[in-house]
Amino acid sequence: MAENLMRRIGIDKVVINMGVGESGEKLAKAEKLLSSPLIANQKPVKVASKRTIQTFGIKKGEAIACKATLRGERAKDFLKRAFSIQNRLMSYQFDTAGNFSFGIAEHTDFGIHYDPKVGIFGMDVSVSLKRPGYRIKERRIQNKKVPAKHRINREDCTAFLEREYGVEVVEEEEE
Repeated sequence: MAENLMRRIGIDKVVINMGVGESGEKLAKAEKLLSSPLIANQKPVKVASKRTIQTFGIKKGEAIACKATLRGERAKDFLKRAFSIQNRLMSYQFDTAGNFSFGIAEHTDFGIHYDPKVGIFGMDVSVSLKRPGYRIKERRIQNKKVPAKHRINREDCTAFLEREYGVEVVEEEEE
């Protein structure tokens, strides 16, 4: 029996975030790393703080992080590289709407040589999955809800990752 094309799961977008907690030279270094060909290979966008936190010396509106959004082939290539570094995810990293997030502790895992002048930066990766037909909830005219049977649940998401990228999803941390 042929597979239903409307039930195929694909990657909507991958957002890579590097939060450094301060603006200036440290943020510039993080931006340069994120735009490198081994990580995102595109220009990142600065992210401003939402509120003032005096204990950390952060002012509202100050740029404290940078992020890059990848779609299409760039997103698939990045996920292949990221899952070659870390191919095990916990079940609590998935939500009920076809999204999951994970962290990468060091940028040097991508094959970038360590430079003491730059330091080590970690990154958060958030992935959003979708099926064909999701446009009905985003279109401007006559937008509708996606039916429950067409939405992606946690089981669909884990099956997709195991099939496409060989990622192992673990229920709880084994000690």
